[in-house]
Amino acid sequence: MGEVHNYLPRLIVNQLLIHDLMAAQAPCFALGYVEDRKEKCGFIAVRPEIPIPSQVTQQGMNFGHSVLGTSQYKVLHFGFEFYGHATYHGLVPAGNPIIQAVIETMLDTQDYFFFAINPDQTVTAFRSQFEAHDLAGLRTNQEQFGEDSCSLEQYESAVKTFTKNPDPPGTVMNWVCRNNWDYLDLKKYPLDLNPQP
Repeated sequence: MGEVHNYLPRLIVNQLLIHDLMAAQAPCFALGYVEDRKEKCGFIAVRPEIPIPSQVTQQGMNFGHSVLGTSQYKVLHFGFEFYGHATYHGLVPAGNPIIQAVIETMLDTQDYFFFAINPDQTVTAFRSQFEAHDLAGLRTNQEQFGEDSCSLEQYESAVKTFTKNPDPPGTVMNWVCRNNWDYLDLKKYPLDLNPQP
């Protein structure tokens, strides 16, 4: 798992995705695109039920990924460990084209953003470059499951099974902003996360 540290950027995200993420029941998460200095990167955003204290986020976090499932279908698992506070899990169907597009962008840029959105709507932004082993592992996983399909029923079953016994122990979040390609359009639906006064 790669180390991640605080980052204070000027960022553009998709207004529709952020609106729907904020309207969803916490704990939840979404993947999308963010623009930093006119360069597009992938991001993962989480909304926990319980605030993550600033003294915890200042320590950074551990990020990891794995592939779960059977010979019939695959699910991509993301894990986020906030040191001494909590671990969160997010699962997505491996073959989902929106997820594939975001992960491909992460691999192309070799970095990503992570947003932790607390219940009071304060946001901690992290930016990290993938360490070589994380990048290689994600690329290998991407190549292996790129064409795999996973039905909604198979996905929901995998989430239910994982939630009964998450490994490592932690909170399993609901995946939101799933299937609308407009969520990836930063030109038509821009939202400046750091507007000028």
